[in-house]
Amino acid sequence: MDHKGSHLWLIPVIIIGFNSLVFVCLIMIGYKKQTGEAADMRKTAVSESSVSADGDVSGNEAELDESFYDEEEPEENIYAYSSGYVLLLTSSESDLKIQMVREDGSPADGIRWKAGIVSRSGGEDLEAEDEEEDGIIYVSEIPADDYTVEVTDGRGISETSSISVKPRIRYTASSGIRSIVMQESQIDAAAEDTALTSEEKQNEGEFDGISLPQGTRGIDVSKYNKEIDWAKVKASGIEFAIIRAGYRGSGSGVLVEDPYFRQNLAGAKAAGVKIGVYFFTQAVNEAEAAEEAEAVASLVNASDLALPVFLDVESSGNVNGGRADGLDVATRTAVVKSFCETAQSLGYRAGVYANKTWMTGKLNMEELAPYEKWLAQYRTSGPTYKGDYSIWQYTSNGSVDGIQGRVDLDILVK
Repeated sequence: MDHKGSHLWLIPVIIIGFNSLVFVCLIMIGYKKQTGEAADMRKTAVSESSVSADGDVSGNEAELDESFYDEEEPEENIYAYSSGYVLLLTSSESDLKIQMVREDGSPADGIRWKAGIVSRSGGEDLEAEDEEEDGIIYVSEIPADDYTVEVTDGRGISETSSISVKPRIRYTASSGIRSIVMQESQIDAAAEDTALTSEEKQNEGEFDGISLPQGTRGIDVSKYNKEIDWAKVKASGIEFAIIRAGYRGSGSGVLVEDPYFRQNLAGAKAAGVKIGVYFFTQAVNEAEAAEEAEAVASLVNASDLALPVFLDVESSGNVNGGRADGLDVATRTAVVKSFCETAQSLGYRAGVYANKTWMTGKLNMEELAPYEKWLAQYRTSGPTYKGDYSIWQYTSNGSVDGIQGRVDLDILVK
């Protein structure tokens, strides 16, 4: 779209939740640019998978690099160049996330954004800056209040929007979140969501001593399982499937839809296989976790699901360290709670997926008691986790008619 001069469009969307408020303002900004600029691009990292001695699984999921777009050559002698941005304001209790993205949903990186946060009730005013130039500004421990947020880029753009930070209010769906959930065609998927070979990904070896409890047989799948014949899967005795809806990149933090999600959802539904979904998190705070729940809600209706939506909590596998790998127990637990509370307030059952080590040492499971648990533990005759769980993922080395290669196998025990 051709923008001339300087124009402003403001579309407010209010998103409210148990313990969270997400307010998304979409601002399309057109301006004249006098010179061409290109952002610095950084290299990608490759994930690895491992299974520990006690059967825990880590690093099986995708990650995205800090910046993943093809480097553009600078354009010279440009005197009338227009560019659009979207301003996203997200709050969850005391966290405020200010994010600038381009029209295509990619992070507006390479720009040192500055934000002035002004209390509309006469409270303390704040200032924050995008020091990493990744298009994201975080403000923690911000009191409940009404705020005016002004974002500037140092090149002539100065726009203002508002947000209300209110604790414990009802959450409603956003019409804006879908605009920032990206397709893999928009990124370098080979570098950013690296699929490991079967031998690399399934690093558990053979184990024949599993003693399955009474329950319902199921699988979990993602793009790594490629084309699936769901009629054959159903005929083989599989009653349920937990399908990856998407993931957050471990470097950039961008939200991405799994490219096989829609066809897997349709295929499983047509075959009469009961459906749940999961989302691989790299949220670093409650506001981002609420975004992830919203992303899931934008991709699938609650009426299509017989099982919960699960937040997949595990190591990123990023050799340089994923953005959420270093979270402490309290923050990681708060992330899971925010996701689950948001999903529940939107009408979904919600739960957490993790291995035994993470459930016993990296999450406070007492605080997560209200939510369903999906336990991953391999190479054991039966789970040794003493806490509560409803689904056990007991191998990634399974074989099911209708799926080429190996597949994760699960059993619903209650």
